[in-house]
Amino acid sequence: MNFDFTESEQAFAEEVRLFLRANPPETFPIDGMDAGYGSGAHSRAFLRALGAQGWLSMCWPKTHGGREQPMFMKLVLMEELALAGAPFGPLAGCWQTADAIIGFGTERLRREVLPAIARGEATFWQGYSEPDAGSDLLALKTEARGHKIWSSHAGIATHGLVFARTSREARRSRGFSMFVVANGTPGMDIRPIRSLTGEVYHHEVFLDDVRVPADLVLGPAGEGFQALLNGLDADRFWGRFYKAPALGRVLRQLVDYANMTPVRGSPLARDPLVRRRLAAIAADIAALRLIFYRTGCLIRDGAPLTYETAMAKVYADETGQKLARLGMDLLGVWGPLREGSRWAKLGGQISHLYLTTLGHTIAGGTAEILRTSVAVRGLGLPSEPKPAAEPRAH
Repeated sequence: MNFDFTESEQAFAEEVRLFLRANPPETFPIDGMDAGYGSGAHSRAFLRALGAQGWLSMCWPKTHGGREQPMFMKLVLMEELALAGAPFGPLAGCWQTADAIIGFGTERLRREVLPAIARGEATFWQGYSEPDAGSDLLALKTEARGHKIWSSHAGIATHGLVFARTSREARRSRGFSMFVVANGTPGMDIRPIRSLTGEVYHHEVFLDDVRVPADLVLGPAGEGFQALLNGLDADRFWGRFYKAPALGRVLRQLVDYANMTPVRGSPLARDPLVRRRLAAIAADIAALRLIFYRTGCLIRDGAPLTYETAMAKVYADETGQKLARLGMDLLGVWGPLREGSRWAKLGGQISHLYLTTLGHTIAGGTAEILRTSVAVRGLGLPSEPKPAAEPRAH
């Protein structure tokens, strides 16, 4: 089986590499922290540079300003950006929102928001989770008033995708709607949540009598729950696809470190245990990349997805945690040192990766819940264990 890119995909990959050489990612200003997912930091300037190349809208229909390029061009772009360590944090969320607007949005959203996405001027936060709802999104209470939490980059984005209850009469999975709400709308108060790294990635958003025009609803009114499920499935794929190439970049740095760091007169890489651990994580990353490309092929071909994005998301996040632990072990006493310390190894990025990946198996769906999805939807196992049979009397 041939896993190579097509000639056009290879040519586009080289075009992206040329762009990155002409526009070094490290020269762009950073607006928000790197959360460890593989998409780097949040840079408005870098996103606008991608927009100027026409890459943000290249796969859209021509009727909406796109070039109708194949979906795999997105995968090529993200892989090259992740390999380079570029700050493209908001890119996946922009693509997800654009696809939803093209498929379900109102004419106003298509007229006003799509062009801003294409230029790299619009970015989005997700207003899904609430403090008292836990993992049960059907228990959300937000109406014109409410409290959203764990909204990534909400303080520096331009719009929020706010999931709110619009009817109390409908049955439990109905009566929800998804709104595209501009930051700065009266009644919206966005507050930062400081992370383990000391930086801000998540925010909580308080909504107090926020009024949103009806033509900013995304999809049919009252049918927002399906849009939410589609968004979560998309987030698990598009929000993790680039993790394998990003982890591969970090792994190469750890291999170089092991080769160049002497321990009792011999390179660290001569240690058989170190070699086995590095080889094992390399195999995990290679498998992770293939899992995501297989899922990408299913999406490209319009095949139904049942468990694939859940499995890929769990594997991606746990592989990231595993690599971070390995990096901390290899660096030893220097592992916890962060960027800015004169003694930090590899720029302190291993400590940053370790701290940021701790929450990945919770964000976007906990690993435990997603394993149940894989078991039930993928393997056909019962959602609840059958009760044990009563012992028979003899």
